[in-house]
Amino acid sequence: MIGAMRVRLGYLILLLPALSSPSYAQCAPAPDSPYFFRNLAEQRAEAKLSEDRAFYEGLLSDDFSGKDLDGKALPKQDFIASQLAEHQAESRKGFYAVRDFKLVEHRKGFAVISYRLVEGAVGNGESRAAESWKREVYEVQEGRWRLVSIENDAPRTAQMQPRE
Repeated sequence: MIGAMRVRLGYLILLLPALSSPSYAQCAPAPDSPYFFRNLAEQRAEAKLSEDRAFYEGLLSDDFSGKDLDGKALPKQDFIASQLAEHQAESRKGFYAVRDFKLVEHRKGFAVISYRLVEGAVGNGESRAAESWKREVYEVQEGRWRLVSIENDAPRTAQMQPRE
């Protein structure tokens, strides 16, 4: 009897800190924060790796306009097809990184972002990586942030701060 009570007391002592501690789960970024738009850029890169056409369909606006590497305008369906055409072979593992993110302009229902996208693949004893600068325009349409346009942007350089 006393042994059973000690076991229950031991469980209670072990569980009490877990029950009273705050949750450390990360919550989604606020819909108008720079983190929200950075998260969208990362989700789009992830959708490209996983060939998630539904994500692109939901994110891109109906009047979306993108540009390919040569600067040629691509309508929504052609842009999605070009993004998903870069399918990696099963023996290769794709990767991406969003760097130097900047919220260029933000006002109610409109945002312009810029970032450096590094993407590539490793496998079969070789690897490749490519870097590009992106400029994206988002607008709120039907209550959701939708990607209206994307184009390659000129690379930014770090500004040197004068020494005092």
